[in-house]
Amino acid sequence: MREESKKATLLLVDMECGYLTVEFFRKLPQDAQKGGNPTQSLFDRYNDFYLRRIATTVLSYVNMGKQLASLLNEDPAVMQRRTSLARRLELYRSAQLEIEAVAWSTSLITE
Repeated sequence: MREESKKATLLLVDMECGYLTVEFFRKLPQDAQKGGNPTQSLFDRYNDFYLRRIATTVLSYVNMGKQLASLLNEDPAVMQRRTSLARRLELYRSAQLEIEAVAWSTSLITE
């Protein structure tokens, strides 16, 4: 009888571990501090947050797709100008890094 109780308890604990995660318990105190609608269950609030996060991610992907489509339909002259400006900016940045490195090394030598 005792051995069966132990097995049943272990089985129940394993079942509980299957759907409650550590993250669930970590967020519990934060949820209590945030407040929220007391009539709404904790699971519903987490579910709403999760669905909102998914919606935000999907919306950002859709916006990226629109930006990519607009770039692909862009005038070739504008694309050429953009790439030349990007190269120019990269040269400016590398020159700035070299100047800072020289200035840093000369300041160390004089000290």
